[in-house]
Amino acid sequence: MNLESTITWHLFLRELESVNHRFELIEVRDNRLLLYSQTTDQKYELRENHALYLTCQDKGGYMPLLDNIKNHEYSFTQLDSQRVLIKVTRKNGEKASAIVKFYPSK
Repeated sequence: MNLESTITWHLFLRELESVNHRFELIEVRDNRLLLYSQTTDQKYELRENHALYLTCQDKGGYMPLLDNIKNHEYSFTQLDSQRVLIKVTRKNGEKASAIVKFYPSK
């Protein structure tokens, strides 16, 4: 990976595991992650459309987290109640993967 791709990948992971959101995993469905923020008491979806982005289920809006994703070349694999393996392929062909650990349910 080039430096910019590496930085954006780590910022993406950091945002998902951030104490500011305290996301807990609800479920993995149709290549979407359904998340609950313990800090805002809102449900969110992580989706893809040339970028991975968060959208709030109740209030709408979206926040792009990771851009330059090849269309439909990503996957979410639930490993257990808190961990998800995320794999992506960028438009330049670079591949990245990581395990994200979400907060436990309260």
